[in-house]
Amino acid sequence: MKTKVDNHNLWAKLAIRRWALDRYHAGGPIDVFDACQGSGRIWGTLRKEYTVSSYWGVDVKPLPGRLKIDSSRLLGVPGFSANVVDIDTYGSPWKHWLALLPNITIPTTVFLTVGRLVRGTPGKIGKAGLSALGIAGMTLPAGIEAKLGEYSTDYCMSIAYNYGMISVEVSEVGSGNQNVRYLAVRVIPRKE
Repeated sequence: MKTKVDNHNLWAKLAIRRWALDRYHAGGPIDVFDACQGSGRIWGTLRKEYTVSSYWGVDVKPLPGRLKIDSSRLLGVPGFSANVVDIDTYGSPWKHWLALLPNITIPTTVFLTVGRLVRGTPGKIGKAGLSALGIAGMTLPAGIEAKLGEYSTDYCMSIAYNYGMISVEVSEVGSGNQNVRYLAVRVIPRKE
């Protein structure tokens, strides 16, 4: 089993974030919610390069001075106002994505790390990914779930439309690792 390493591919994670921040947030405020803060290295670096108006980082791992919480619970609270959301999970980000979508009210940039190695099972896409594919509650052989994992990202991106969102742009940076994808998604409410 692979060891989970925080920011294993830091250059790729920073590259996709810099690209999207330059493209969508160059002239305005950057209000960040970091759903999986980890050691804080990614946004610690970016806050030295960009003017970040507000930053809130949480994680399930305890650290002094940080709220220890499953951030998908926070993303599911109405009134969410960050215009940059960073979801850098080890594995499937879809639980967080689906919690966030009903609460986006402004154009928002979302960073997603989509891992294909969850709890040691290559290709496992998680309950939220299976739900997006319309097959929630099913137990699938690992090989079939791995094949479905190739399609789950497309389905999870398109489900934004069900929540009144349009994914204006989905961009990806090469990670050099076939088991992980680093995405930047620009979503806007359809009323915009």
